[in-house]
Amino acid sequence: SSSFGSTYIYCASPGAQSGSALLSCTPCTLAKSFSIHRMLRAATLCLLVTTGQTDTSSDAALDLDDECVQSGSSSTEACALDALQRRGLQLKSGSSGPSKEETCFQNDTYYRQWDNEIRMLGTRKSRERSVEMCQERCQQTEGCAHFSYWPNGDCTLVSLHSFPVHHKGGIAGPRSCKEYFHSGIKAHVQDVAPDSAWIAATSTYQPPTRSYLKSAHNPFSEPDLKNCLTAERSHRGTCYEDVDWAMHTGIFEKPSDYPELSAGASSFEEFQADLHLKEPKRCSQPCLLKYADYSVPSFKEPGYRVMKGVSYGASPLKTMKSHLINDDFMAEIPGALWADWGRGDMQLIKDMGANTMRMYGNDANTSHRTFLDTAMNKGIDIIAGMSDFGFIQGPDNCLLHKYYCYDEAYFYFHKNLLLGFTIDNFKKYHPALKALILANEPDLKVQPRHLICRAMASIFDAILDAEKDVGITGNPIALTITWSFANFHGPKGTPALGQMEDFWKCLQDGPEKAPTNYKPKNDLVTAFKQRFVNSFNTANAAKEVKLMFLDRYKKSSFWTDDLKIPVFIGEYHSVRNGMKDDLSDMIAFAKSEEYPFFMGYNFFEFSRRYDKGGPEMEFGMFGYGDCILRDMNYTGQVYTIWNLVPMNDKEGYPLARSLKAAFGTGRALPIMPHSSADCQLGTKGVP
Repeated sequence: SSSFGSTYIYCASPGAQSGSALLSCTPCTLAKSFSIHRMLRAATLCLLVTTGQTDTSSDAALDLDDECVQSGSSSTEACALDALQRRGLQLKSGSSGPSKEETCFQNDTYYRQWDNEIRMLGTRKSRERSVEMCQERCQQTEGCAHFSYWPNGDCTLVSLHSFPVHHKGGIAGPRSCKEYFHSGIKAHVQDVAPDSAWIAATSTYQPPTRSYLKSAHNPFSEPDLKNCLTAERSHRGTCYEDVDWAMHTGIFEKPSDYPELSAGASSFEEFQADLHLKEPKRCSQPCLLKYADYSVPSFKEPGYRVMKGVSYGASPLKTMKSHLINDDFMAEIPGALWADWGRGDMQLIKDMGANTMRMYGNDANTSHRTFLDTAMNKGIDIIAGMSDFGFIQGPDNCLLHKYYCYDEAYFYFHKNLLLGFTIDNFKKYHPALKALILANEPDLKVQPRHLICRAMASIFDAILDAEKDVGITGNPIALTITWSFANFHGPKGTPALGQMEDFWKCLQDGPEKAPTNYKPKNDLVTAFKQRFVNSFNTANAAKEVKLMFLDRYKKSSFWTDDLKIPVFIGEYHSVRNGMKDDLSDMIAFAKSEEYPFFMGYNFFEFSRRYDKGGPEMEFGMFGYGDCILRDMNYTGQVYTIWNLVPMNDKEGYPLARSLKAAFGTGRALPIMPHSSADCQLGTKGVP
């Protein structure tokens, strides 16, 4: 097709009956910039589905986030059925499925601790007569979350902080199949998706109900900055190691030793304060952080600062030969990428003038407290997202339940709230966390489209219930759905805005009515008015976004005397154009009095996704050089951390210089935080 035309893909299996939703593909109108590579990929996926073949491509390449544009066509109803959804439909249309025994026990698998040990501290390898007896031993052992059973009868146990490893002959499973089935997580290790690749099936750790650090608050609430000292990796002595051990090992081995702390929720400083109270000579008084306290989502506050963001999904892979096991880069181990002790990506983002990071992967079994504390200290707002694992990727995803997503969303987000998303004994959101994306481009993933509201309303409802059950009352975050820039409403429709209006209308009309058929447990209309902001992704140039969206949004029902719903761009980068002035133009729109509702954008994206290849190679402000900075062992796989090198736009101008200018920090290339680091001689990382 021409660069200004529309791309259509038709396919049908031989002998397919008319009207078969699975065995035929309706016309698909795709983006102006839709590449030949992706067109062929979409056609191939369609063919695989219609002929019943297996898609053997890497999971990392299964994203299909191209946008639809106004083309004057009326056949956009079935636009861009996502490849991952196809995989889910194949699961749904398969045979009777695995038995409970097959689902609970993972064949050719065993579990290791995070530190790579094959058994948890305080346990030994035993001989058991059967896999069931090995599981029974796990149930009788405090702290055991998974067991591994070997053909010779060996039985090993691991804690919650563990990961699955493929090994011929091994059999692994959770401590309780009953709890496992109830949790809704039924993934074999080979089925684990790259987004939040492993999530524990059950948790044995119960956070304390009383306020943690109660005895420490008074002496440390107003610390003497001349005397306080928070331990760091570079400090000499054992305090840092002691605190780190207490956070990641001690509290799980013997929670009673830390009655006022919560694993995964309490901060490094709070653990150090606890150790200081017990042994003042071993650990100094830490400089406790001071957290803001507010009652209205910051993104809903009139006059809140312009969003100058960067989309951050910094995959360390440099080729397509391997793929990510886990893409949660808010965890502590990937601090090798974002932390000051690592490559220093977050400081680099701050130095460029950014004040927001839009995140993607979200492992519900990983603490995000350290990441959020670091972001708060640097003045960076965090926009987190719900993982696609429970949405369309996992083996029990909500696609398989006609997009009833409440159970999956509640299960994952409830864990998020207990593992770093909240502070003050889970009463308030962490002030660095400003928004949660309920789903990224669901309009390109949910089919048939009349079930989009069912999916989004049930996730929305689940988030509100999880907050209530945990007891959150302070520092509310904004909630949003990030739509594609597709137009599903014909020549008179507006990209993205049409989807926003459809969802709002569904909530007002009542999602319990057909075809949505979802009865909410909460008042979603009121919650929408109080908590929601709109968002969308686009690869269009600034002037196009102004004409196609901003000029229409100001006349929409979202910006009236009775309703004020701000909007931001979740991903922004027009690869078809030079960015030297475009990025500054878009910031100017956000500052303009003409568009008081426009919050700003997140530049897409921080680093190039070599592991995806194809059109994804056109994005990325930084690429990877040849200097090996360190290795990172994350979820059982070793990755190489490379140095960053600036990448250019289509016209040869460095993207980093354009973004710095737009964010008000000049046009000079940024100084890399790792520029003085020594290059390592070799790496054990995957290619």
